[in-house]
Amino acid sequence: MTGNAPTIKRRRLGRTDLRISEIGLGVWAWGAKRVWGYGKGYGHDDLERTWRKAVEQGVNFIDTASVYGVGESERIVGEMLRQTDEEMIIATKYFPLHLFAGSIRKAARRSLDRLGLKEVDLYQVHWPSPMMSLRATMREMERLVREGMVRHIGVSNFNVKQLEAARSYLSREDVVSNQIHYSLIHRKPEMDGMIDHASREGVTVIAYSPIAQGILTGKYGPGNRPGGLRRVTPMFRKKSLRQVAPLLEVLGEVGADHDRTKAQTALAWLLKDPNVVVIPGAKRPRQLEENLGARDLKLAPGDLERLEAAYNTHVPGW
Repeated sequence: MTGNAPTIKRRRLGRTDLRISEIGLGVWAWGAKRVWGYGKGYGHDDLERTWRKAVEQGVNFIDTASVYGVGESERIVGEMLRQTDEEMIIATKYFPLHLFAGSIRKAARRSLDRLGLKEVDLYQVHWPSPMMSLRATMREMERLVREGMVRHIGVSNFNVKQLEAARSYLSREDVVSNQIHYSLIHRKPEMDGMIDHASREGVTVIAYSPIAQGILTGKYGPGNRPGGLRRVTPMFRKKSLRQVAPLLEVLGEVGADHDRTKAQTALAWLLKDPNVVVIPGAKRPRQLEENLGARDLKLAPGDLERLEAAYNTHVPGW
């Protein structure tokens, strides 16, 4: 990292000795042609410039998965890593589609090959699956740690009961993180008790979709809905966008008080919890710079009260 690079605060990953940037980089759109239009609206040069900017600005935590771009995201990250001298912390995920725990080992090897690594820092079970024994899954994950293929074990999209079951099947290791959908307007992890539980247990919450796929930027509304898969999801229905509009107005007012954007304010709202890190996506440097604008924004108690009142009035059950 260059000596004059702005500082991004590091947060401890679970109870490990790893310190990851509180604002990481989610690369689910990297290489995804069908879902995100890779190769049309943006390309490899955009991603390379975004990576360089992230490294320059002190981002050290990158999150990918085997299914992102059907492996292309991991391949691109691997290419970027080979051009990078700085130490980066890489997280990827195994998608549990198979019936046998041995498939985890094969998937891990394929991910490591694409990433060009001998060991990945954080290997996560992407979703809980009724198709596989959770006991067998976690014990195989633990074997990967013992064999030096994986440093730490994480899960994704697990509720409290599933998280505790996963932890109970580990003998020497522990689950260090749970990557979940969490934002100012997606508060299910709070309602289900995950946020408080994870904090008590020392399990880091990695928040994906922290700006709600763009809704919390203020870019979209009933008359300006996105195309592609997002258009058919419930949160991008006209009714949902009308419902969230008053909260976005307050979000903009709070942000303006601090000379920040809606997106930066929404990220700062998540980062008020020291047990949370965020992994907003970025396909271009300007998107990354926008996200990093949240790094030193501290919302006052009055700001939080205004946002909470707007949420409780307009968004519950959204």
